[in-house]
Amino acid sequence: MPKTAISLYFFFAGLLFSSWASRIPDVKDMFALNEAELGAVLFMLPLGALLALPVAGWVVHRLGSKLASVSSLLLYTVLLFLISKAHSVWSISIVLFLFGVIGNFGNIAMNTQGLSVQHQLKKPILSGLHAMWSLGAFLAAAITGWTMSVGYSMEMHFGMIAFAAAGVTLFFSFSLIQDVAGEHRQKVFALPNRGLLLMGIICFCVAMSEGAMADWSSLYYRQVVNELNKVSTVGYTAFALCMALGRFFGDRLLQALGYASLLKLNGILVLIGMGLALAINSPEAVIIGFALVGLGVSSVIPIVYMLSAKSKSMAPSAAIAAVSSIGFTGFLFGPPIIGFIAQETGLRLALSIVAFLGMMIWLLSIRMKTDQIS
Repeated sequence: MPKTAISLYFFFAGLLFSSWASRIPDVKDMFALNEAELGAVLFMLPLGALLALPVAGWVVHRLGSKLASVSSLLLYTVLLFLISKAHSVWSISIVLFLFGVIGNFGNIAMNTQGLSVQHQLKKPILSGLHAMWSLGAFLAAAITGWTMSVGYSMEMHFGMIAFAAAGVTLFFSFSLIQDVAGEHRQKVFALPNRGLLLMGIICFCVAMSEGAMADWSSLYYRQVVNELNKVSTVGYTAFALCMALGRFFGDRLLQALGYASLLKLNGILVLIGMGLALAINSPEAVIIGFALVGLGVSSVIPIVYMLSAKSKSMAPSAAIAAVSSIGFTGFLFGPPIIGFIAQETGLRLALSIVAFLGMMIWLLSIRMKTDQIS
Protein backbone atom coordinates (compact mmCIF):
# COMPACT_ATOMS: atom_id res chain seq x y z
CA MET A 1 0.00 0.00 0.00
CA PRO A 2 2.78 2.59 0.67
CA LYS A 3 4.14 2.00 -2.85
CA THR A 4 0.67 2.48 -4.35
CA ALA A 5 0.19 5.65 -2.33
CA ILE A 6 3.46 7.33 -3.29
CA SER A 7 3.01 6.18 -6.91
CA LEU A 8 -0.32 8.00 -7.04
CA TYR A 9 1.25 11.07 -5.45
CA PHE A 10 3.85 11.18 -8.24
CA PHE A 11 1.14 10.59 -10.84
CA PHE A 12 -1.01 13.48 -9.64
CA ALA A 13 2.01 15.77 -9.28
CA GLY A 14 2.68 15.24 -12.99
CA LEU A 15 -1.01 15.63 -13.81
CA LEU A 16 -1.27 18.91 -11.89
CA PHE A 17 1.87 20.44 -13.37
CA SER A 18 1.10 19.48 -16.96
CA SER A 19 -2.52 20.58 -16.65
CA TRP A 20 -1.17 24.06 -16.02
CA ALA A 21 1.47 23.81 -18.77
CA SER A 22 -1.08 22.72 -21.38
CA ARG A 23 -3.17 25.84 -20.71
CA ILE A 24 -0.33 28.36 -21.14
CA PRO A 25 -1.65 29.54 -24.54
CA ASP A 26 -4.97 30.37 -22.84
CA VAL A 27 -3.15 32.49 -20.27
CA LYS A 28 -1.39 34.36 -23.09
CA ASP A 29 -4.74 35.10 -24.73
CA MET A 30 -6.51 35.88 -21.45
CA PHE A 31 -4.16 38.73 -20.58
CA ALA A 32 -3.23 39.68 -24.18
CA LEU A 33 0.46 39.10 -23.52
CA ASN A 34 3.18 39.28 -26.13
CA GLU A 35 5.99 36.70 -26.13
CA ALA A 36 8.29 38.77 -23.91
CA GLU A 37 5.56 39.49 -21.37
CA LEU A 38 4.52 35.83 -21.30
CA GLY A 39 8.13 34.82 -20.79
CA ALA A 40 8.40 37.13 -17.80
CA VAL A 41 5.22 35.66 -16.26
CA LEU A 42 6.33 32.08 -16.88
CA PHE A 43 9.74 32.79 -15.31
CA MET A 44 8.02 33.28 -11.94
CA LEU A 45 7.50 29.51 -11.60
CA PRO A 46 11.18 28.43 -11.92
CA LEU A 47 12.16 31.48 -9.86
CA GLY A 48 9.97 30.22 -7.00
CA ALA A 49 11.39 26.72 -7.35
CA LEU A 50 14.96 28.02 -7.35
CA LEU A 51 14.49 30.21 -4.28
CA ALA A 52 12.83 27.34 -2.40
CA LEU A 53 15.75 24.94 -2.94
CA PRO A 54 18.03 26.17 -0.12
CA VAL A 55 15.37 25.56 2.56
CA ALA A 56 13.35 22.72 1.03
CA GLY A 57 15.58 20.01 2.46
CA TRP A 58 15.44 21.55 5.96
CA VAL A 59 11.64 21.88 5.91
CA VAL A 60 11.10 18.33 4.66
CA HIS A 61 13.52 17.00 7.27
CA ARG A 62 11.73 18.88 10.06
CA LEU A 63 8.22 17.88 8.99
CA GLY A 64 9.09 14.39 7.79
CA SER A 65 8.49 13.36 4.20
CA LYS A 66 5.06 11.91 5.01
CA LEU A 67 3.54 15.15 6.28
CA ALA A 68 5.52 17.21 3.78
CA SER A 69 4.28 15.12 0.85
CA VAL A 70 0.64 15.36 1.91
CA SER A 71 0.68 19.08 2.68
CA SER A 72 2.66 20.07 -0.43
CA LEU A 73 0.42 18.09 -2.79
CA LEU A 74 -2.73 19.55 -1.20
CA LEU A 75 -1.33 23.07 -1.55
CA TYR A 76 -0.36 22.26 -5.14
CA THR A 77 -4.00 21.43 -5.94
CA VAL A 78 -5.19 24.69 -4.37
CA LEU A 79 -2.63 26.73 -6.30
CA LEU A 80 -3.58 25.09 -9.59
CA PHE A 81 -7.18 26.17 -9.06
CA LEU A 82 -6.07 29.67 -8.03
CA ILE A 83 -4.25 30.02 -11.36
CA SER A 84 -7.63 29.84 -13.09
CA LYS A 85 -9.03 32.49 -10.72
CA ALA A 86 -6.27 35.04 -11.33
CA HIS A 87 -7.62 38.22 -12.92
CA SER A 88 -4.43 40.23 -13.41
CA VAL A 89 -0.85 39.70 -14.51
CA TRP A 90 0.35 40.45 -10.99
CA SER A 91 -1.96 37.93 -9.36
CA ILE A 92 -1.09 35.10 -11.74
CA SER A 93 2.61 35.93 -11.36
CA ILE A 94 2.33 35.59 -7.57
CA VAL A 95 0.39 32.33 -7.83
CA LEU A 96 2.92 30.90 -10.30
CA PHE A 97 5.76 31.87 -7.98
CA LEU A 98 4.07 29.97 -5.14
CA PHE A 99 3.30 27.10 -7.54
CA GLY A 100 7.04 26.81 -8.15
CA VAL A 101 7.87 26.99 -4.44
CA ILE A 102 5.37 24.30 -3.44
CA GLY A 103 6.22 22.16 -6.47
CA ASN A 104 9.84 22.10 -5.34
CA PHE A 105 8.93 21.19 -1.75
CA GLY A 106 6.75 18.41 -3.15
CA ASN A 107 9.58 17.14 -5.33
CA ILE A 108 11.97 16.83 -2.38
CA ALA A 109 9.30 15.42 -0.05
CA MET A 110 7.93 12.79 -2.43
CA ASN A 111 11.36 11.61 -3.51
CA THR A 112 12.39 11.30 0.13
CA GLN A 113 9.19 9.36 0.89
CA GLY A 114 9.82 7.19 -2.17
CA LEU A 115 13.28 6.34 -0.86
CA SER A 116 11.81 5.40 2.53
CA VAL A 117 9.33 3.06 0.84
CA GLN A 118 12.15 1.70 -1.30
CA HIS A 119 14.16 0.97 1.86
CA GLN A 120 11.17 -0.87 3.33
CA LEU A 121 10.65 -2.96 0.18
CA LYS A 122 14.40 -3.58 -0.22
CA LYS A 123 14.28 -3.04 -3.99
CA PRO A 124 14.55 0.04 -6.24
CA ILE A 125 11.28 1.78 -7.12
CA LEU A 126 12.28 5.41 -7.66
CA SER A 127 12.59 5.20 -11.44
CA GLY A 128 9.07 3.72 -11.60
CA LEU A 129 7.78 6.57 -9.46
CA HIS A 130 9.21 9.10 -11.90
CA ALA A 131 7.55 7.10 -14.67
CA MET A 132 4.23 7.67 -12.91
CA TRP A 133 4.91 11.42 -13.00
CA SER A 134 5.49 11.16 -16.75
CA LEU A 135 2.28 9.14 -17.15
CA GLY A 136 0.36 11.84 -15.31
CA ALA A 137 1.89 14.47 -17.56
CA PHE A 138 0.83 12.57 -20.69
CA LEU A 139 -2.69 12.10 -19.39
CA ALA A 140 -2.94 15.80 -18.57
CA ALA A 141 -2.45 16.70 -22.23
CA ALA A 142 -5.27 14.34 -23.26
CA ILE A 143 -7.60 15.66 -20.56
CA THR A 144 -6.86 19.25 -21.56
CA GLY A 145 -7.70 18.47 -25.17
CA TRP A 146 -10.99 16.91 -24.09
CA THR A 147 -11.98 19.80 -21.81
CA MET A 148 -11.26 22.29 -24.57
CA SER A 149 -13.21 20.28 -27.14
CA VAL A 150 -16.33 20.28 -24.95
CA GLY A 151 -15.94 23.96 -24.09
CA TYR A 152 -14.97 23.73 -20.42
CA SER A 153 -13.38 26.86 -19.01
CA MET A 154 -9.95 26.79 -17.42
CA GLU A 155 -11.62 27.25 -14.03
CA MET A 156 -13.82 24.19 -14.52
CA HIS A 157 -10.93 22.16 -15.94
CA PHE A 158 -8.53 22.98 -13.09
CA GLY A 159 -11.31 22.58 -10.54
CA MET A 160 -11.99 18.98 -11.62
CA ILE A 161 -8.29 18.09 -11.61
CA ALA A 162 -7.72 19.73 -8.23
CA PHE A 163 -10.75 18.01 -6.66
CA ALA A 164 -9.64 14.57 -7.87
CA ALA A 165 -6.04 15.13 -6.77
CA ALA A 166 -7.05 16.41 -3.33
CA GLY A 167 -9.37 13.44 -2.79
CA VAL A 168 -6.66 10.89 -3.66
CA THR A 169 -4.08 12.78 -1.59
CA LEU A 170 -6.25 12.64 1.53
CA PHE A 171 -7.45 9.07 0.99
CA PHE A 172 -3.93 7.65 0.67
CA SER A 173 -2.26 9.97 3.21
CA PHE A 174 -2.48 7.31 5.94
CA SER A 175 -0.70 4.79 3.72
CA LEU A 176 2.55 6.75 3.61
CA ILE A 177 5.28 5.78 6.09
CA GLN A 178 7.64 7.54 8.46
CA ASP A 179 11.16 8.23 7.24
CA VAL A 180 13.90 5.74 7.94
CA ALA A 181 16.18 6.94 10.73
CA GLY A 182 19.77 7.48 9.65
CA GLU A 183 22.49 5.25 11.04
CA HIS A 184 24.77 8.23 11.58
CA ARG A 185 24.21 11.76 12.75
CA GLN A 186 23.18 13.72 9.71
CA LYS A 187 23.30 17.44 9.08
CA VAL A 188 20.57 19.38 7.33
CA PHE A 189 22.73 22.39 6.50
CA ALA A 190 26.16 21.45 5.18
CA LEU A 191 28.25 21.96 2.10
CA PRO A 192 28.02 18.99 -0.30
CA ASN A 193 31.08 16.77 -0.17
CA ARG A 194 32.97 15.56 -3.22
CA GLY A 195 30.60 12.66 -3.87
CA LEU A 196 27.50 14.83 -3.69
CA LEU A 197 29.11 17.41 -5.96
CA LEU A 198 29.72 14.63 -8.47
CA MET A 199 26.03 13.68 -8.27
CA GLY A 200 25.08 17.33 -8.65
CA ILE A 201 27.16 17.73 -11.81
CA ILE A 202 25.59 14.61 -13.32
CA CYS A 203 22.17 16.03 -12.38
CA PHE A 204 23.15 19.31 -14.05
CA CYS A 205 24.11 17.50 -17.27
CA VAL A 206 20.86 15.58 -17.55
CA ALA A 207 18.69 18.55 -16.51
CA MET A 208 20.32 20.75 -19.14
CA SER A 209 19.78 18.00 -21.72
CA GLU A 210 16.08 17.69 -20.81
CA GLY A 211 15.62 21.45 -20.93
CA ALA A 212 17.32 21.67 -24.33
CA MET A 213 15.10 18.91 -25.72
CA ALA A 214 11.94 20.51 -24.35
CA ASP A 215 12.71 23.95 -25.78
CA TRP A 216 14.63 23.29 -28.99
CA SER A 217 13.94 19.78 -30.33
CA SER A 218 10.74 20.70 -32.18
CA LEU A 219 12.42 23.66 -33.87
CA TYR A 220 15.33 21.47 -34.98
CA TYR A 221 12.95 18.83 -36.34
CA ARG A 222 11.16 21.55 -38.32
CA GLN A 223 14.47 22.59 -39.87
CA VAL A 224 15.28 19.01 -40.86
CA VAL A 225 11.92 18.33 -42.54
CA ASN A 226 12.10 21.85 -44.02
CA GLU A 227 8.51 22.82 -43.20
CA LEU A 228 8.96 26.39 -42.07
CA ASN A 229 5.27 27.15 -41.63
CA LYS A 230 4.75 24.81 -38.69
CA VAL A 231 6.54 23.33 -35.71
CA SER A 232 6.27 19.55 -35.57
CA THR A 233 6.34 17.86 -32.18
CA VAL A 234 7.03 14.39 -33.59
CA GLY A 235 10.68 14.47 -32.56
CA TYR A 236 9.98 15.70 -29.06
CA THR A 237 7.13 13.19 -28.67
CA ALA A 238 9.57 10.37 -29.46
CA PHE A 239 11.94 11.77 -26.83
CA ALA A 240 9.25 12.15 -24.14
CA LEU A 241 7.66 8.76 -24.83
CA CYS A 242 10.97 6.90 -24.63
CA MET A 243 11.92 8.82 -21.49
CA ALA A 244 8.71 7.58 -19.85
CA LEU A 245 9.28 4.01 -21.09
CA GLY A 246 12.85 4.08 -19.85
CA ARG A 247 11.66 5.07 -16.40
CA PHE A 248 9.19 2.19 -16.25
CA PHE A 249 12.02 -0.28 -16.93
CA GLY A 250 14.70 1.66 -15.06
CA ASP A 251 14.34 -0.15 -11.72
CA ARG A 252 14.79 -3.58 -13.32
CA LEU A 253 17.80 -2.37 -15.28
CA LEU A 254 19.28 -0.93 -12.10
CA GLN A 255 18.97 -4.29 -10.35
CA ALA A 256 20.60 -6.01 -13.32
CA LEU A 257 23.40 -3.55 -14.10
CA GLY A 258 24.07 -1.54 -10.95
CA TYR A 259 24.33 2.23 -10.51
CA ALA A 260 27.57 2.97 -12.34
CA SER A 261 26.96 0.69 -15.33
CA LEU A 262 23.44 2.03 -15.91
CA LEU A 263 24.68 5.63 -15.71
CA LYS A 264 27.39 4.80 -18.26
CA LEU A 265 24.75 3.30 -20.55
CA ASN A 266 22.58 6.41 -20.10
CA GLY A 267 25.43 8.70 -21.07
CA ILE A 268 26.31 6.64 -24.13
CA LEU A 269 22.68 6.63 -25.31
CA VAL A 270 22.49 10.44 -25.03
CA LEU A 271 25.78 10.81 -26.89
CA ILE A 272 24.90 8.37 -29.69
CA GLY A 273 21.29 9.54 -29.98
CA MET A 274 22.05 13.22 -30.33
CA GLY A 275 25.02 12.45 -32.56
CA LEU A 276 22.74 10.48 -34.89
CA ALA A 277 20.10 13.23 -34.94
CA LEU A 278 22.67 15.88 -35.81
CA ALA A 279 24.81 13.88 -38.22
CA ILE A 280 22.11 12.53 -40.57
CA ASN A 281 19.79 15.11 -42.08
CA SER A 282 16.61 13.02 -42.28
CA PRO A 283 13.41 12.97 -40.21
CA GLU A 284 13.82 9.25 -39.47
CA ALA A 285 17.32 9.73 -38.07
CA VAL A 286 16.15 12.64 -35.90
CA ILE A 287 13.21 10.67 -34.50
CA ILE A 288 15.39 7.64 -33.69
CA GLY A 289 18.11 9.85 -32.27
CA PHE A 290 15.72 11.79 -30.05
CA ALA A 291 14.19 8.51 -28.87
CA LEU A 292 17.65 7.29 -27.81
CA VAL A 293 18.25 10.56 -25.95
CA GLY A 294 14.94 10.02 -24.14
CA LEU A 295 16.03 6.53 -23.07
CA GLY A 296 19.38 7.96 -22.01
CA VAL A 297 18.06 10.65 -19.69
CA SER A 298 15.19 8.52 -18.33
CA SER A 299 16.70 7.03 -15.19
CA VAL A 300 19.57 9.41 -14.41
CA ILE A 301 17.72 11.64 -11.94
CA PRO A 302 16.25 8.70 -9.94
CA ILE A 303 19.72 7.13 -9.72
CA VAL A 304 21.28 10.41 -8.60
CA TYR A 305 18.62 10.81 -5.90
CA MET A 306 19.12 7.24 -4.68
CA LEU A 307 22.87 7.67 -4.44
CA SER A 308 22.60 11.10 -2.81
CA ALA A 309 20.26 9.75 -0.13
CA LYS A 310 22.99 7.28 0.90
CA SER A 311 25.03 10.18 2.26
CA LYS A 312 26.11 9.62 5.85
CA SER A 313 26.90 13.30 6.40
CA MET A 314 23.58 14.83 5.30
CA ALA A 315 19.92 13.94 5.83
CA PRO A 316 18.36 12.35 2.71
CA SER A 317 16.05 15.30 2.07
CA ALA A 318 18.96 17.75 2.41
CA ALA A 319 21.20 15.67 0.14
CA ILE A 320 18.50 15.48 -2.53
CA ALA A 321 17.93 19.23 -2.24
CA ALA A 322 21.67 19.85 -2.56
CA VAL A 323 22.08 17.93 -5.83
CA SER A 324 18.77 19.34 -7.09
CA SER A 325 20.09 22.86 -6.53
CA ILE A 326 23.04 22.17 -8.80
CA GLY A 327 20.93 20.29 -11.35
CA PHE A 328 18.16 22.87 -11.50
CA THR A 329 20.56 25.53 -12.74
CA GLY A 330 21.12 23.35 -15.81
CA PHE A 331 17.40 23.13 -16.52
CA LEU A 332 16.91 26.85 -15.94
CA PHE A 333 19.88 28.32 -17.79
CA GLY A 334 20.67 25.58 -20.32
CA PRO A 335 18.00 26.37 -22.94
CA PRO A 336 18.80 30.12 -23.06
CA ILE A 337 22.51 29.33 -23.43
CA ILE A 338 21.75 27.03 -26.35
CA GLY A 339 19.59 29.79 -27.83
CA PHE A 340 22.45 32.29 -27.68
CA ILE A 341 24.88 29.81 -29.26
CA ALA A 342 22.32 28.92 -31.95
CA GLN A 343 21.97 32.60 -32.81
CA GLU A 344 25.70 32.79 -33.51
CA THR A 345 26.51 29.36 -34.93
CA GLY A 346 23.22 27.67 -35.87
CA LEU A 347 20.96 25.27 -33.98
CA ARG A 348 22.69 22.10 -35.20
CA LEU A 349 26.00 23.07 -33.65
CA ALA A 350 24.33 24.44 -30.53
CA LEU A 351 22.52 21.15 -29.87
CA SER A 352 25.82 19.30 -30.05
CA ILE A 353 26.15 20.48 -26.46
CA VAL A 354 23.63 17.75 -25.56
CA ALA A 355 25.93 15.12 -27.08
CA PHE A 356 28.79 16.59 -25.05
CA LEU A 357 26.65 16.39 -21.89
CA GLY A 358 25.98 12.72 -22.61
CA MET A 359 29.74 12.14 -22.82
CA MET A 360 30.14 13.98 -19.51
CA ILE A 361 27.57 11.72 -17.83
CA TRP A 362 29.51 8.70 -19.11
CA LEU A 363 32.87 10.07 -17.92
CA LEU A 364 31.56 11.13 -14.52
CA SER A 365 29.94 7.73 -13.97
CA ILE A 366 33.39 6.18 -14.36
CA ARG A 367 34.56 8.37 -11.47
CA MET A 368 31.98 6.72 -9.26
CA LYS A 369 34.38 3.81 -8.81
CA THR A 370 36.62 5.96 -6.67
CA ASP A 371 34.36 8.76 -5.39
CA GLN A 372 32.26 7.97 -2.34
CA ILE A 373 28.98 9.70 -1.56
CA SER A 374 29.53 9.52 2.17
